[in-house]
Amino acid sequence: MSKKIVFILSCLVFSLPLMSLDSKKFELPVERFELKNGLKVLLIKDQRLPVFSLYTFYNVGGKNETKGITGASHFLEHLMFKGARKYTGTQFDYLIEGNGGKNNAFTTNDMTVYYESLPSSTLELILDIEADRMINLLLEKESFEKERNVVLEERRMRYENSPRGQAYLNLMQELFKGTPYGTSVIGDIPDLKSVSRDQIMEYFKKFYAPNNAVLVVAGDFDLKQTKKIIEKKYGPLESSPLVAAAQAEVVDEKFKSSIKSKDMYLKGEAAAPLFMMGIPAYKDGTESAYTLNILSSLLGESKSAELIHKFVYSKKPQATSFYTGNYSLLKSGAFVFGGELVSGVDPKVFKKNLIGELKKSCQTAITDRNLEKVKNQYLVEMYNQLSTNSGIAQFVGEYELVYGHYQAYEKEFAFYQKLTVNELKKSCQELLSKPVVYVVVWNKFKG
Repeated sequence: MSKKIVFILSCLVFSLPLMSLDSKKFELPVERFELKNGLKVLLIKDQRLPVFSLYTFYNVGGKNETKGITGASHFLEHLMFKGARKYTGTQFDYLIEGNGGKNNAFTTNDMTVYYESLPSSTLELILDIEADRMINLLLEKESFEKERNVVLEERRMRYENSPRGQAYLNLMQELFKGTPYGTSVIGDIPDLKSVSRDQIMEYFKKFYAPNNAVLVVAGDFDLKQTKKIIEKKYGPLESSPLVAAAQAEVVDEKFKSSIKSKDMYLKGEAAAPLFMMGIPAYKDGTESAYTLNILSSLLGESKSAELIHKFVYSKKPQATSFYTGNYSLLKSGAFVFGGELVSGVDPKVFKKNLIGELKKSCQTAITDRNLEKVKNQYLVEMYNQLSTNSGIAQFVGEYELVYGHYQAYEKEFAFYQKLTVNELKKSCQELLSKPVVYVVVWNKFKG
């Protein structure tokens, strides 16, 4: 879940039909069912506006890749817009944009997601398009090679030519060394240059199937009619016999990494020292990971957060920007600090100051008042996300894919409600006992 806290009063009011404020429990009007071929479907009806959002989640990402095909999930995401058997690539764009809609996609270490938002009158058409490209992707040779170049350029733009990307990639590679998470989601350059169309097609057939997907529709539609359309469009699609075996390969042992403390000072285009510091953390869905979500907010996710106040807004600031984040994945996690230092601040001295202030903040920042404030911020953030069709579709789809049922959010938020100051302090102290990876990128370092 995003940690950006945006308080908009109208969003709270706009979301009232979806919530039971008296019981302080979210009551999402989700119609949940599964087709015989394994496709999970979540429908959330909301007739306030004649529009809808459709999200398709595939349980495939960087975690499923091996050496030689790193970046296959992200490469395939690009190719999914280049045409299938019934709708060519140009038709896809024309139909979406011609109907006043918008669409996009994203790939992470754990999933690949496609989404559209359009007027309600186009729902059947979009369901037909998505069902077509779920199993009938063409992967034409010319578009395949063109998109290879696009992905390679994206890789260079995001990492090789970006100081922040350079720091992030090196941090993740060190924290997750030897695991499927220890590579770029975009892929390693040698693999992107060498991967073949046949390899990508094999990858597609292995993971793109109804029994490896979650379909979510939120907005204005007739519930009964939409269920019939989904059955008509997706029901005939065959499940993949390869999915179970492929997912069975994603075992916990592959994600265990022996991490040692390490400092990395890298030459880059950053005019001022840009830093990231990471500490091994916990996989998503665990109480330890939930605790670190709250700790991250307490330490460095708002102007009033203690570490931001000390490093950015003090009388003698050491950083022009500072942030924290708890990066929880399906199989592992990392707690990350980052930002940009004030010109003249020694990055090595700053690391010592950061760890020293963190030790103090484990006691001073964790108070009953601060904890209650963060809990309230989380509640407001959820209300805000659920105020749009796109937000609610992404919310329930992610929980369905990650946890097996969208209602898993109830367990997470119940834990937040009972979390105590002492438990947070203990978690903070545990962080301090773990190895630390520190990466700095600066143009004044020698190459």
